[in-house]
Amino acid sequence: MSPNCPVVVLGSGITALGVVRALGAAGHKPYLACRPGDLAGRSRWVRGRWLDIPESDDPIALHARLERSGIGEAVLIGCSDLWVTAISRLPAESREHLHASVPSQHVLNLLVDKWLFAQTLIRLEVPHPATVFIEDRGDLADIDLGGTFLKPRHSQQFADLFQRKAFSYESLEEAHEAYDKIAEAGLEAVVQEYIPGSPTLHIFVDGFVDAAGTVSATLARQRLRMFPPDFGNSTLTVSVAPDTVADAIDSVTRLLRGIDYRGIFSAEFKLDQRDGRHKLLEVNARPWWYIGFAAHCGVDVAPMAYLDALGLPVAQAAGYTVGKRCVLLSQEIRAYLYLRRRGEIRFWPWLKSWLGSTPTVFAWSDPMPAATWLSVAMRRGINARRRAGEVSAEVV
Repeated sequence: MSPNCPVVVLGSGITALGVVRALGAAGHKPYLACRPGDLAGRSRWVRGRWLDIPESDDPIALHARLERSGIGEAVLIGCSDLWVTAISRLPAESREHLHASVPSQHVLNLLVDKWLFAQTLIRLEVPHPATVFIEDRGDLADIDLGGTFLKPRHSQQFADLFQRKAFSYESLEEAHEAYDKIAEAGLEAVVQEYIPGSPTLHIFVDGFVDAAGTVSATLARQRLRMFPPDFGNSTLTVSVAPDTVADAIDSVTRLLRGIDYRGIFSAEFKLDQRDGRHKLLEVNARPWWYIGFAAHCGVDVAPMAYLDALGLPVAQAAGYTVGKRCVLLSQEIRAYLYLRRRGEIRFWPWLKSWLGSTPTVFAWSDPMPAATWLSVAMRRGINARRRAGEVSAEVV
């Protein structure tokens, strides 16, 4: 298979930006299917190579749109659950010229569906938080809700609707209210045990598995801060030595081999201080926010996925740099403001904690996405102040 095959990145935002930058640095000229005006579309690596293809899990629609865009043969890299689902469902005749390194539809469903995921972890004896499927709100009365939270069986639509990962509660009534919101959105839910402790107990193992089942690369990193505070995303993260989280790496390796996984992955763990084990929370079967940071550390999985999709050999990653930090500054500022209001952080120690870190969005070699990000943030701030002023005027 030719190593000059075009590559199409399907996705938006920080994740897609990291992928197109990694591919561009590896010598590719990727196409990008993203939302109009998205920051990833402003990258110099995809200038003039934007495709108008709405996000969907429909493989037929994806194939048809690619053909209308003049894309014949190509490698596809999906940056969201929906896109990866569409790629995994492509019919055999499409796979002759649309190549991808992704898990099968069956394997993908095991990871995306949080209830099936929990059952798989039990079967493979992977440490994880206790999880219970909720068929209706009446099931909540039969569960000890202390130290638990509600999350959807399928995350992406939930996150798009509620801008969060889960609902917490302090009473059965609040749990009912949270469940009703999930059910009204047409989603199913699970109750999951909450592992107590600070954000720094979260560990991520990111990497790549090739078509032969070889784990070609892993990167371990630790969360230093997050926002929102309970069920948010990392705002500051640091690469850590693999031997410090060997049990987590062993767990995710056992899972991936046990389900015949293929492709890019990012697994999230939390150290349970009650028994000293890293518990597996979820596995994203796709690129993640900090994929560009992984490449910066020496684990460049996007070009690996390209080679594997074409049936070409994938070299083992030689290792990675330990102690590097990466910051998502817009969210890191929000995390700081939250912690400052609680009296848990001071300005200078906070500033020193991320100065010199790798930025997630800004890059001197590719500055336009950051300019777009800043412009959008400023417009949102101005609109928020305008709305607040209108409300004040109405009150007066």
